[in-house]
Amino acid sequence: MKKYMKMRVLSLVVALMGASTVSGQLITEGFETMPMDSGTVLNGSRGERDILLHPKGPFVSHMPVLWDTSFGGYWAAGWAVSRKLDGSGGASDFAKHLYCAKPGQGSEKNMSGKYDGKAYAIGMNGSFLVSEAGPSSGILGFKIANTTFAYNSMKSGDAFAKKFGGASGNDADSFVLKISAFHRGQFLFSKRVILADFRFADNAKDYILDSWAIVDLSMPQNEVGPRDSFVFELMSSDNGQFGMNTPGFFAIDEVIAARWLGVNAVNRITAKVYPNPADDIVTIETKAAMLDLQVNNSVGDMVFETKNCGGRVHQINSKSWPAGVYSISASTLNGKESSVIVKR
Repeated sequence: MKKYMKMRVLSLVVALMGASTVSGQLITEGFETMPMDSGTVLNGSRGERDILLHPKGPFVSHMPVLWDTSFGGYWAAGWAVSRKLDGSGGASDFAKHLYCAKPGQGSEKNMSGKYDGKAYAIGMNGSFLVSEAGPSSGILGFKIANTTFAYNSMKSGDAFAKKFGGASGNDADSFVLKISAFHRGQFLFSKRVILADFRFADNAKDYILDSWAIVDLSMPQNEVGPRDSFVFELMSSDNGQFGMNTPGFFAIDEVIAARWLGVNAVNRITAKVYPNPADDIVTIETKAAMLDLQVNNSVGDMVFETKNCGGRVHQINSKSWPAGVYSISASTLNGKESSVIVKR
């Protein structure tokens, strides 16, 4: 994952020019005008390193791409833009369906109300999006769907992953995307989007998302404020020795951004955490002197704890932590302070 951030030195920027539709202060941008042929994929294999969203809008959003040249080359992390349109069912097929969205088209609709988009973005587990957002700008949401690859795997199972619900249909399986929002490295809020849910007492209610759904990323409690980065983390009930068995991919389209006329202050007690994302050493700085400090991973397991802090600044060696999103909680003389760190 360290290559993921260093790659920007030699970035070849691919801008989504002319794709924005401006309505008042809102800008909706899909991937329809990407300079790509039908049936092709932009995944870094031709030198792309950074996809730009909203280049003509109130700010620019960066979607990093990583192509690893090892073993003949492969898409290793981040995002890909796809014009491969195939929502067919059947066996889970990595080669055929990795870059396909289950609805079979992009989220744009024609005059008949049917999906008619020809392009969308595919995100990999752990991908992130960084915006050059000003104090009155931000991303408000987007459309989301399962990939055909992940959908078919959950529907029927494959060599690595189970069929959701199990043989009886009673297994309480789920596939969830957690989206964490940050401003200048400080955690703001998170949103969970359910991509598959088999936890109902009535099996007839179980589902795997097969259409485009709206994700609302407006601030909680009607607050409005800048958020300049988002981290996307997938979680499945089907896990094995090496992590999640369910294919760790999702599709997004029609990203909505806005410039606001006014900004409400975000009133949260947050600890400063830097660098964020981190490689080896993480520094936590609180407003009041720390009494104790705890770090948990995305599933709630504690990975670090100390009751011997002293002062407002404490450093942690995170070198051995797996890549992912971690929550930090500090007890101080003035109460609890918290934040989130991304380990790459």
